[in-house]
Parts: sequence; structure tokens; C-alpha cells
Amino acid sequence: MTPLYTEPGPSRGWLLLVPVATVAMIATQWLLAGRTSDWWVWVLLGVCTQGFVWLQMTAGRTHVSVALTPEQLRCGEETIPVAEIAEILPGKTPDHPRRAKPEDYPSWASARAMGRLRSVPRRRYGMGLRLADGSVVQAWARNDYALRAALEPLLTRPDGAAPA
Repeated sequence: MTPLYTEPGPSRGWLLLVPVATVAMIATQWLLAGRTSDWWVWVLLGVCTQGFVWLQMTAGRTHVSVALTPEQLRCGEETIPVAEIAEILPGKTPDHPRRAKPEDYPSWASARAMGRLRSVPRRRYGMGLRLADGSVVQAWARNDYALRAALEPLLTRPDGAAPA
């Protein structure tokens, strides 16, 4: 399946930070102190820190990734078939300020967020979806306008009309 829109989550490049920092600390100790008898301490700290960084990267790539294919929409750990999406609810327009008054928020802003999360993840923006069973959920992405633009053509019927 070719993805129409993806956000893979954090880059795996962050995993290189700890080994580079470990080597830099060992080199700094050797250059400044003229000895490296405590190199094993830096390696031990590097290994422990690498474990925490790996855990954060895995969690980020699992819980805050988004993928849209012609068949399904996945936000975090939750996947729904595109066929079950009845409509995209009207949301914020590009000229709508992000800091609006509570009464200016769309009605779906309090709906359940997709991905088995309590709310939309930080630095992600929600988008209301009405499902075929009548329930409302929030899909989310860093670029909610691009996700909306990729999803809208999938919801139009062959005769050009919007779904009911």
C-alpha cells in the first residue's frame, strides 16, 4: 500500500547522539587529563542513557506516528478503515487563530482522540471525523491541513458528491 500521508514520529538519528557524546567525553578526558583510566564509567553511562533514548524513540514511533493509505487511517496505535469515515467535520480555517476563545472551538474538539491516547499529542493538531456509526473521533497530525487534503479525495463518491 502506497501511503498518501505519513508522519513516522521521531527520527532514528537521535540514537546516534549518545554514542557520539560518549566518545566525546572519553576524548575530552584524555585531552584534558592526559589519562583515560575511567573510560568504562563513560561507556556504562552511555549504555544506560542509550537504553532510555531507545525507549523514548520506540514509544514516539509507536504512539505519535500517522499513516494514511487508500484503505486505512492510522493515528498512533489505532487504525480505522477509510470506508468507515462518513465525513470530515469542519474545523479551523487557515486564517483562524490557534489561540481562540473556547466558544470558537469546533464541536468535535472534545471528542475522543485516536490512538488509545487521552488527548491529542503535544505539537499535533486535531481534526474531527464522523464515523459511519455516528460517533465522532479526533484524528491528529503535525500538519492537520495536509492530512485533511489527503483524506478528502478518498471520501468523495464516484459521482463527485460528498458522502452522506
